Amino acid sequence: MSSPPKSISGQYEGEMTAPTSGLSFLDLRIDVDQRYQNSPVLKKVSGDFYQLNKISVPGTPPKVTRVYRESWIVHQPKVTKTADKIEISGKVTFWKGTHPVNTMKITMAPPQTGVIPSCIVSFNRPGGPPAVYNCTKKSDAFRTVNLEIDVCKSVNQPPLLPVWDTTGHPNKPANFPQRVLTIEEAYREAGVAVTIRPTHSVVDDSNPEFKKWSDAELHNAMEHYFSQKSGPWPKWETWGLLAGTYEDEEMGGMMFDNAAALGTTKAPERQGFAVFRNHEWFQNLIDGATTTDAQAAAMRQFLFTWVHEAGHAFNFVHSWEKGRTEALSWMNYDWVYDGNAREPGSFWSKFMFRFDDDELVHLRHGNRSAVIMGGDPWGSGEVSSGADADAPSAAMASVEGEQTVELLVRSKDYFEFMEPVSIELRLRNMLTDLPVNLNTRLHPEYGGIVIYIRRPDGRILEYAPVMCKLGRLKPELLLPLAPDEQPGPDRYSEEVLISYGRYGFYFDVPGEYYVRALYQGAGDLLIPSNVHRLRVGTPLTRDLDRTAQDYFSYEVGMNIYLEGSRSQYLEKGFDLLREMSEKHTKSLLGAKLSMTVANGLTQPFFHLVKTDEDLKLARAYKAQPREALKLTEAAVDLYRKTRQKSLNLSYRQLVSQRVDCLVALERPQAAVKELDQLHKDLIRTGANAPVLKQISDLSDTIGATPAHKTEQYHTRHRLWDRVRTHDQLAEKKPSKRPRKKSSKKTSRK
Repeated sequence: MSSPPKSISGQYEGEMTAPTSGLSFLDLRIDVDQRYQNSPVLKKVSGDFYQLNKISVPGTPPKVTRVYRESWIVHQPKVTKTADKIEISGKVTFWKGTHPVNTMKITMAPPQTGVIPSCIVSFNRPGGPPAVYNCTKKSDAFRTVNLEIDVCKSVNQPPLLPVWDTTGHPNKPANFPQRVLTIEEAYREAGVAVTIRPTHSVVDDSNPEFKKWSDAELHNAMEHYFSQKSGPWPKWETWGLLAGTYEDEEMGGMMFDNAAALGTTKAPERQGFAVFRNHEWFQNLIDGATTTDAQAAAMRQFLFTWVHEAGHAFNFVHSWEKGRTEALSWMNYDWVYDGNAREPGSFWSKFMFRFDDDELVHLRHGNRSAVIMGGDPWGSGEVSSGADADAPSAAMASVEGEQTVELLVRSKDYFEFMEPVSIELRLRNMLTDLPVNLNTRLHPEYGGIVIYIRRPDGRILEYAPVMCKLGRLKPELLLPLAPDEQPGPDRYSEEVLISYGRYGFYFDVPGEYYVRALYQGAGDLLIPSNVHRLRVGTPLTRDLDRTAQDYFSYEVGMNIYLEGSRSQYLEKGFDLLREMSEKHTKSLLGAKLSMTVANGLTQPFFHLVKTDEDLKLARAYKAQPREALKLTEAAVDLYRKTRQKSLNLSYRQLVSQRVDCLVALERPQAAVKELDQLHKDLIRTGANAPVLKQISDLSDTIGATPAHKTEQYHTRHRLWDRVRTHDQLAEKKPSKRPRKKSSKKTSRK
């Protein structure tokens, strides 16, 4: 025991002794005095009840299994101490269900050095005898978790895990206690005993064709890992991967929510996360004691990223998503805290390297199913579950006075049944005299945007992404728009796919939907959007109605979310989407599904395979750019004929995808032709001048580059990110190809 000799706080467990001996089991957590250094005392008692099943076989000891029943908590228990005993009492509050009034009393002897504490726990309710448990102290922590960390071969050199001396960097709180923090120690102070397995499996990622991890490949790796774990979920187990580089190099870490759905109707959740060792944050990491501020800052961020991402597995969402932008917590971002009109570095000057008190209550004493990995859905512990029928209050936030920034939600008004639903999120500077600097990571995965969806039955759900990503903010300076200027520099748009998320499909029934978003910027900046209305149509044929049974599945949903995955665990969904895209070539349903499938074909796909020595990343599929082009031919033709402004972003994504394929095939002139046609079509639908210029510049750049060098433009980002990456490359390489004096110049005015 590492707790102080006089501490009674920690985890206890024991069987019922009355009124029926051995009927049930109690996991008890007492939190009333100092149990560990630098660990807050919360003044709570909580516990979990289990049913005991005992199977007796003649000649062998009885086999005992536990079945979890429910959890409870006592807020502000009364503690009475005398010379010969300690009593703790209070009113019991159950997390779920309706119960008669229960009171609890714990009786124990004062702690003695060398003696393991034990206690008698009595639960009393009107009209029945008390339920009595005899419990013995198990740990000075409140919960115990096993963490396995695997390491990619490309980054398999020390330090693999953080070791942070709290006095190593000068920017720290006053009177900050000196100590050495690791993942285990940080969670030990929080009240959780994390055991990291001493051996790390090495993932061989040395294949020369493999450069960066995609969402689909990370998800596949987690599927592979957990498919080999036996036993039912939930369980106190989680998995971390120290990887090399993510496809978006600004991301330092991420948590995947879904796991293998092998033979199940609902996958376990909150199981795995990754930290990307090649991120800029960690470039100054060294093995051993740090000697410079840069080295210390890198190790501090390394520790923060590991603890933050593991925190999501315990069902923590970001601090600002709970309305706590001021939180000095592992679950906040430094730039969100500093954004409250503070100097850069303010967060680190006050952060005590701990969770805030509300988070500690959840972690130590929350409802077991909301904390344990593979239990309740992510986000359902501290905040309203996305499956709640009642509208979260934030969904009804109203705007009073003039806004400095506008958040607009829009899309086309009508979606075919089963057609993936995407919305455009647009930020616009409403000031006429000042620029506004905003974070433009608008996908909910990054935590800055919350999206609410009102379904046809009246329920309001919060859209919950499958993954949660930790990285640098992406600032964009939105300029004030003068009366005589064309729109463009004052706004920023991004298309976000919201068909499928953590709770499954959000638009799976025909009818009218309403969508609203909230933007949480640095500090306390909160911007509600308009309420956008859209309709999902009814199936037009019996064939579509029958297909829906297979379409609304985990395998299809994850393919849509990942924008096409060749994972063997999602193969059934990929094949169905391909079949549907080829069958519905004259509809936007088929066009969008073809984009999803083609994206899965555009890049090679790597998966984990077990070798005699360890794990290896092997190429499962080659890139098939020709097949992707063939699959999207009908989609391009349909977008060109439709000519709807609401489809501009989606059309641009499609052409960007095809340009990547043409560049990979060393057909730059064909790529230029597609971009020029896109330019003409977007002029007709009223696209803004900056967008047209980006397309024109990219066309010029590709046209001026020798065919054998065009592969440098081939990236592994998602569709929209690829468009933006091309724009950045065009700025770096402004060379122009010779042009004839033709209408092409005129078309770009």
